[in-house]
Amino acid sequence: MCFERGCGRILSDLKMKGERTMKVKTWLANEIEFVSEKHYDNPFEDVDIDVVFTLGRKKMTVPAFWDGGDIWRVRFALPAAGKWKYETKTTDASNKGFIASGTVECVPYDGELEIYKHGFVKTVPNVRYFMYNDGTPFFYLGDTHWNFACEEFDSAGEHADGLECDSHFKYIVDKRVQQGFSVYQSEPIGAKYNLSRGLDEKAVEGFRDLDRRFKYIADAGLVHANAQLLFPRELCAIERYDDKKYIYRLARYWAARYSAYPVLWTLGQEVDNDFYFNRGDQKRFTKETNPFKLIAAGLYENDPHRHPITGHMESCSLWTGFDGEGTCVSTSSFREVEGHTWYGYQWSPWGTGPIDPEFARDGWVNGQGKVLILYESRYDYLWTGHFGARKQGWLAYLNGLYGYGYGAIDIWLYKSKYDVDKTSNDGFEEITPEFKAKHWAESVEFETAYQMGYMKDFFMNLEWWKLIPRFNSPAFFIAEKENFYSLASDERNTIVIYFFGKDKFETGMLTNLDDATYSYQWFNPRTGVYSEKRTFVPDVHRTYKVETKPDKLDWVLLVKKVK
Repeated sequence: MCFERGCGRILSDLKMKGERTMKVKTWLANEIEFVSEKHYDNPFEDVDIDVVFTLGRKKMTVPAFWDGGDIWRVRFALPAAGKWKYETKTTDASNKGFIASGTVECVPYDGELEIYKHGFVKTVPNVRYFMYNDGTPFFYLGDTHWNFACEEFDSAGEHADGLECDSHFKYIVDKRVQQGFSVYQSEPIGAKYNLSRGLDEKAVEGFRDLDRRFKYIADAGLVHANAQLLFPRELCAIERYDDKKYIYRLARYWAARYSAYPVLWTLGQEVDNDFYFNRGDQKRFTKETNPFKLIAAGLYENDPHRHPITGHMESCSLWTGFDGEGTCVSTSSFREVEGHTWYGYQWSPWGTGPIDPEFARDGWVNGQGKVLILYESRYDYLWTGHFGARKQGWLAYLNGLYGYGYGAIDIWLYKSKYDVDKTSNDGFEEITPEFKAKHWAESVEFETAYQMGYMKDFFMNLEWWKLIPRFNSPAFFIAEKENFYSLASDERNTIVIYFFGKDKFETGMLTNLDDATYSYQWFNPRTGVYSEKRTFVPDVHRTYKVETKPDKLDWVLLVKKVK
């Protein structure tokens, strides 16, 4: 497997003035360094540099960032092959170290990684799934690492349990790529910087630690859905909380430092709509005064690639979403925020009973045509078992949430003590403290992670982006008993049904079928194996009684109209 490590050329040795020339490949991150000839008391706030790249009528303005001492850098990725020209623009024209121009010879990427073959992930208005820059649909299968900055980068660490590896962090990234994951989800918990008074030399050191992690994730071909600037409670605690110019500049810095990588911006943990600050006396910000809207503006206005932006939503349930403390699409703080193009759901369908699809339906009906993603749900061996973690992925994709953020114990939050001493119940099984006492070296090999890869392969064999959620509509399917299923279809051409009732063989009846021959197969989501393909013809009522499941566990039925 080619991870293209080191393909981006770093020009740290180019300190000459005037014209510069370099060669790069499309979509890969590269850098140009600028050395200041002046001293600034507050380099983060006293001066700005932008670098304008042009290729014919194409123009891309990339902000540079202060990288400590007298060094500024522009980190850029070019979206098209050709001979680009660039020149700097700065708020301090007297600093000759910031005055430069040059050319960049950009040739097409010739490696094997999809994210660089097709270009960065984007959204398109009224298209409900992510796509690559060239329009190819992007399948979002995420792995959750809220405190990835704490994962040992240069050693296996104390939780490796004898596993032979050189890096805890790298090992999991590489393993998730092998298992079929396409997205890495992170937050700044444990990040080695403090922005409470300003962005100083020590903070820059912390960002450099993140740099090598961002680069490794990008070189592995993963998209990085990151919330790496500020945790909400940290933002509310900083001395300059009310300094809007400072908050905006922090967002500009975030964009400058990381927009050259394949990223998705997640403004902050559960900041949509107000980080639960309507509880009790916690009213630092409200839905209307949410400061992460300013961060969204800073990203949108300074990111040359306009990577998709969301605010991670609070927990979704009927008693907290529509009229309480949680958030659904209808109550989002960011509905009308410029640049906000996707919703990061927090939804936890309960147990093996019939699901209530109202949150998913709310997003489908009221989501402004934006992308919906099941960004956070119950984590494997923390709040659910393997069945529950697997089921969440299937329910997401069959209820119009075209993406799933999986998470496992000791990976979603490394060395976490959160709820590990309590017994949890997901409606199907109890997850005891004994179950939860897993270290990452074991949980990275959970069967569920491989089963998520089977799910991805299943959908990738279909035009999955054409599957429309039917929300238990009898116009498509009538269950024999309770609705222990989710169904999505491309009209009556392709129908996918996930049956998840505990200890149940029953299925139901397909309705309103076309006058045609259909094929059907059972797919085992636990093994990734299909049954033998068979055919049927609907009866005179245009219905078909589905046979019982192969056993009492969860199964997927794939029905296709024979052309």
